[in-house]
Amino acid sequence: MKTRRRNALHELNLLNERFKGEVTNDKGVPVLVVDSSIGSGQINIVNLDNGLMAMEFDLSLNKDFELPMDKPDNDTVFMFYCLKGNCFHKFSGHEIVTKLEELQTGVVFDDNEHNTKLIFKRDEHVIFNCLRVDMKEYQKGAEEAELDTVVSLLNSYDKEIMGRLHVGKFNLEIGELIKQLEDAKYADSISSLTYFNGVCHMIMAKQIEQFEEDLEKGLKPATTLLKKELQMISELTDYINNYPEAEHSINSISEKSGLSPSKLQLGFKFMHDATLGEYIRLVRLDKAEELIRTTDLNISQVVYSIGFTSRSYFCKIFKKRYNCSPKSYKKRANKTALEKEKKAA
Repeated sequence: MKTRRRNALHELNLLNERFKGEVTNDKGVPVLVVDSSIGSGQINIVNLDNGLMAMEFDLSLNKDFELPMDKPDNDTVFMFYCLKGNCFHKFSGHEIVTKLEELQTGVVFDDNEHNTKLIFKRDEHVIFNCLRVDMKEYQKGAEEAELDTVVSLLNSYDKEIMGRLHVGKFNLEIGELIKQLEDAKYADSISSLTYFNGVCHMIMAKQIEQFEEDLEKGLKPATTLLKKELQMISELTDYINNYPEAEHSINSISEKSGLSPSKLQLGFKFMHDATLGEYIRLVRLDKAEELIRTTDLNISQVVYSIGFTSRSYFCKIFKKRYNCSPKSYKKRANKTALEKEKKAA
């Protein structure tokens, strides 16, 4: 773990040659805070195994800024995702500038003649995530299945004909995964770091999955929804997650969002592979499981505190999902907690 943080610190110091800010610690994680003469914001880096590095740029700059992402060994793949705002890409020495929009993915293949530059525009808040894959290191340590997937990605893409930058479709799933990294990036235990590593690999897998799908089916949109409508679905997802007990209905959420019921259903199907009602039910069940496991509330109190109106209906769908009744689940959880307390004593 110390080696990983040392490597991340080294990368941040290299970036700081451009940003002229200060490399400091945020909850034990090295962070680059940009100089106020350039703007505001910070850059986080987490160095993972096998040549995989995760970077997050959260910036609001007061001038246009070009950031070379060159490495001494340029057999590198970058996987980009704009969580907020827009970013721009170009290869050093080349004139073509490509825009990466909010919620959009990009895959870039660097070599000795194609060195990536990121361009951040002035007066725009950008949250930009990057997974950098050093292919030589990755191939040394990757599991065979992962290695086959990445090699397949490289071999299936004709860089000479199609270029070294592939701009993908809008993708909400990757955005949701990136949100999961916020707490995990402060990992100070092996289990937390393993979780962070796993989420990063899931993000990479989603990037690869979409990349291959793009090549097979072309760049036709995966949904007819507009970008601003997809953003609203993402905001509604957060709202339901934060307030599962609210009296959600398709009509109230339609009124709240300004989206028609049909667009709501289309958006939740696209993002969660579930209708709006199914998603609300799943969120409430997850919250109920947490309350049963971690609090002294009885089953009836749990049922009504998360927005269900029928205990019998709740028990039915809970048993279907967790393969036992809520009452049995609580007894099992209490027994497990008691055993842990005895061991600790």
